[in-house]
Amino acid sequence: MENNRKKELIVAGVFFGAAFVFFRFYYQYHLYFIEQLQIFLLTPAHFLSYFSKPGFLSSYIGDFLTQFYYLSGGGPAVISLTLMLLWLLVRKLLNRWYGMDNGYLRPLIPSVFSWIALCDPEFPLSAVIGLLIAIVSFLVYVSIGRETIRKPAGILMIPALYVLVGSGYLLFAVLAAGYELAAVRKNRTVLYASVMFLVSVLVPPQMRQFYDITLLQSYTWIDEITRHVRFINYLPLLSVPATVLAAWLSFDKLKFPSVEKISPLAGFIVMVLALSAGILLNARFTREKILKLDYKAAAGRWEEVYELSQRYRLRNNIATYYTNMSLAKLGLMPEKLMEFYQPAATGLFIPVNANENYLTITFSNEVYWQLGDVNAAQHSALLGMIFSPRSRSSRLMKRLAEINIVNGEYEVAEKYLKILEKTLFHRRWAEARRIFLFNEDECSRSPWISSKRSVIPSEDLLKAGNEYRLTLEMLIGSNPDNRMAVDYLLCYDLLIKDLDSFRANLKRFLPPEMSGPLARVYQEALLIGIASGRDSRDDYKNYIFDPENLRRIAEYMKIYEETGGDGRKLEPDYGTAYWFYFHFAELKQPNTD
Repeated sequence: MENNRKKELIVAGVFFGAAFVFFRFYYQYHLYFIEQLQIFLLTPAHFLSYFSKPGFLSSYIGDFLTQFYYLSGGGPAVISLTLMLLWLLVRKLLNRWYGMDNGYLRPLIPSVFSWIALCDPEFPLSAVIGLLIAIVSFLVYVSIGRETIRKPAGILMIPALYVLVGSGYLLFAVLAAGYELAAVRKNRTVLYASVMFLVSVLVPPQMRQFYDITLLQSYTWIDEITRHVRFINYLPLLSVPATVLAAWLSFDKLKFPSVEKISPLAGFIVMVLALSAGILLNARFTREKILKLDYKAAAGRWEEVYELSQRYRLRNNIATYYTNMSLAKLGLMPEKLMEFYQPAATGLFIPVNANENYLTITFSNEVYWQLGDVNAAQHSALLGMIFSPRSRSSRLMKRLAEINIVNGEYEVAEKYLKILEKTLFHRRWAEARRIFLFNEDECSRSPWISSKRSVIPSEDLLKAGNEYRLTLEMLIGSNPDNRMAVDYLLCYDLLIKDLDSFRANLKRFLPPEMSGPLARVYQEALLIGIASGRDSRDDYKNYIFDPENLRRIAEYMKIYEETGGDGRKLEPDYGTAYWFYFHFAELKQPNTD
């Protein structure tokens, strides 16, 4: 017994320690982003808002704990402790059901599937909280000794749990009915189980009229953040009764030889393999890298964004979106542009349309904010707020507060700051920005406010949300020194292969007296026209060209003609030259996963 206790503690320590390490070092930026998608207010009105959907208690507790994802290590600690509590309750459930110890591996099964499901941002912590509440309710149910009290209580607990935990009520119903059929085994249990089944089926459609949800949603409701019905999101719930069944069909009952020696090892191996396979299937490690780029960009750590982009080399338009911003902020864009994957203009701007999701729409305001088009940034931030799962976001609320401070709309900014001041972890941020309200002297002394105000267009234009060229021309026309906007416009022309517009915009917005030595990508673009005979070198005689680029394009054109335009021959030496992009890049829909 003592030996088994030590093994149990070791296995539990390894498992929950591994969970902490995974979410702390391999999946932490997902947790940061999940926290940004909500704003938890410490007010009675906020608490009452949870009654508008099923599972108000599990959602409220889950969101309360989710706000700790804001802290470094807070999310992994919360998740690890929640999984540990689930393990302890399942262990208690099995002991209560069978009246004996059922080992230390089987109770981990629901924690394994919960870990896997939590890799999906649409599977919230509240879903696991719902399982905990359902199991505790079952333990309370079986503790009622008198059958005449227990059975009516079980029937009444089904609608109550639907209100408290949403679809998690099904776990209680299955466990209670199964307990009466398998463990109690008294007369009339089949009839009672049938009544529980009927009540479980009828409760959701009867309750949905109070929640304004569809019939399918009434049965599958997990949380507002869960937009899609995915089978994997229900595996944690299904795994609890499956664990009870597995205990009944244990190795001991099947009488395998030497089972006491081989079953713990075999069970551990199967559990590790299942966990590994589940993580590989459900986790999105490419998205984790993108979210890390996003996190660093939001903090203004552009050198780190650039270094990460060099390390990751992701062929993804969202990753390129942040890479290009870092290049522009560091003054490297026209030199390093072609050294990274470029999916045409979608690597510069994220389209805001019906084909995008709340994640990309949340990202979309950043480039406008950095360029200085604060009204476009505000438009994108508001859309991100509207399309976010709960239509509220601490991250976007902060951005909207900043935008309105820069615009001098202090009453609007104060509205957002008042909301943020009612949170646990964003109140200090909000309080620190109150000093700028109705205080122009303080604003003028703030580098971030004065720098943004210096590039705000003097006039705004009525334009569609995705008219990038018009946006950039407006910014440059209002402030010709906005070099980021100039580089974005010129690179936009190059990436959509509009060399005529590039030449015109280069002469208009970056004349020789302003350009100095012409950046490499701009030189390469101009040399295409010169090498083809369309332009003369005299057309750009006041621009400074690097003789090495003149030599390289001569060699490139020679190989291009000799090989009949075979890109495989050119890519090793010229894959990062604009000439190669111009000849071989296909303008098609990007990968946004």
